[in-house]
Amino acid sequence: MKKDRLIYILLLIIIMMFTGCKKNNNEVFDINEKEPMEISIAFWNIDNALSGGDNDKMLREIEEKLNIKLIPYEITHDDDRRKINLLASSSQLPDVVAIGAIGTPLYNQWIDKKIIKPLPKDLSKWTNLNSYMNCAEMNQFRHSDGNYYGIPRKTYDNSHSVKLSGMDRKIFCRYDLARKAGITEEPETYDEFRAMIKAIMKNDAENKDIEGMTVTVPFILDSFFMSYSVPLGMSDGSGSDFKWVKKDDKYIPAYFAGDLKSSFELAREMYEESTIAKDIPLAKEEQSINKFINGSSAALLGNMISWKLAKRWNEKYPDKKFEDHVKILSPLKSKDGNTYGSVFKKYWSESYITTDDPVKQEAILNLYEYFLKNEDMLRRGYEDEDYISANGVKIAKQGNDINDKYPITLLADLVQWNNVYRYLTLTGDPTKDKYYKMDVEYSYQLLETDLPKYYEINLSMQTPTMSNFMIKPADDIIKVMIGRESVDKMYNDIMKNYENKGLYKMIDEVNELMDDLN
Repeated sequence: MKKDRLIYILLLIIIMMFTGCKKNNNEVFDINEKEPMEISIAFWNIDNALSGGDNDKMLREIEEKLNIKLIPYEITHDDDRRKINLLASSSQLPDVVAIGAIGTPLYNQWIDKKIIKPLPKDLSKWTNLNSYMNCAEMNQFRHSDGNYYGIPRKTYDNSHSVKLSGMDRKIFCRYDLARKAGITEEPETYDEFRAMIKAIMKNDAENKDIEGMTVTVPFILDSFFMSYSVPLGMSDGSGSDFKWVKKDDKYIPAYFAGDLKSSFELAREMYEESTIAKDIPLAKEEQSINKFINGSSAALLGNMISWKLAKRWNEKYPDKKFEDHVKILSPLKSKDGNTYGSVFKKYWSESYITTDDPVKQEAILNLYEYFLKNEDMLRRGYEDEDYISANGVKIAKQGNDINDKYPITLLADLVQWNNVYRYLTLTGDPTKDKYYKMDVEYSYQLLETDLPKYYEINLSMQTPTMSNFMIKPADDIIKVMIGRESVDKMYNDIMKNYENKGLYKMIDEVNELMDDLN
């Protein structure tokens, strides 16, 4: 009992650590329209979020309270950019679009063509949204014309918690098979990790011709390889989120400030020795998860919480506990001997309003205000019915799966990701909480990793070249990994390609601007 109480207290401390912009919960909505206003939204998994219809008590409450009707435009992480660009080109964008556009050419194109609409300069009518958008860090997202054109989704709040980006890039390993293959200690370095995978494959304890590490989606591969020799080189997949560092008294993209070729060499070697699965460039989430659960892959680099993987595992193997067979590997030591996690932005993706209708714009802002005001409800359900508050800690009632009970809760990330909820909150169900605790323990390891100093220049300024310059680390890695030419040649070709796209011109532009600011 004391141990459980200690866990809850520790979680409360974590949640308090990562609480950022405060929300005012006294706002009262006054919606008097007679006919519900239809609001179409393109958001990941929104079809499932709205699948409950009239049977979803929470969805009914939201729509009735705001006098709206939510219309889904389904997108996925595999095809969101292609689909949204297709809708934009045919003038069929929904009223609200979720996409990571800031810092990309798309952002400025949409503003120039008036495809996306600026937020009102005065947001005081929406108390919680006003507070959210007026946090100091949000100012970097303000366009040069003084307007906000999107509502960024907050992931983490401060410079320390950005280390928790690695929670989306965990390596799940069949450590039971490693032990059977004679591995007695968890790997600490990349070489030890490769040796462990080789041992698992050679032993093949389950006679399944087991392969090396696979991945849920290929674009997250860079987080694994960049941490080896370019600790700030990974991307969120957009290509425009590259970080900057100061080297030799000059600002340059971090991707070019480390030993990039060593990461390429590591990728090639692991692919050729099959410690990386041969089909990894074409990996799909469902396929990769099944491969891992079925015993066809020794490890899975995944952007998912442990409970979701454990649930799938335990359904297939009710007599084999997930935690007895699978382990989250600790962050591996890089080439320089330090340990780095994955480092992304404190905000990822944005919501954009595309409608010109001022009444509909107001309805959309009312929706965002409601989501901010009622975040606890959208994350946990209803107090006393779905969860209880005990000593300041909110604990879900056992047997409750609010995503099943209220599918609309799958849309809780509409305004902000707030991964504190996603990873660091106990459910109250001990059969689940042991897996949430795995993530909590991993979060402590990430907080101990090294974080080099960097600058998010892309967010605070744009230059003519930067606005069209993209760095795609995962694409580069995969190209070299499966390539037939030497790593040296392919590395030189990639560097030449970036130079031709204006790398040095962009660096000069940025340094001139930074000199003017200083």
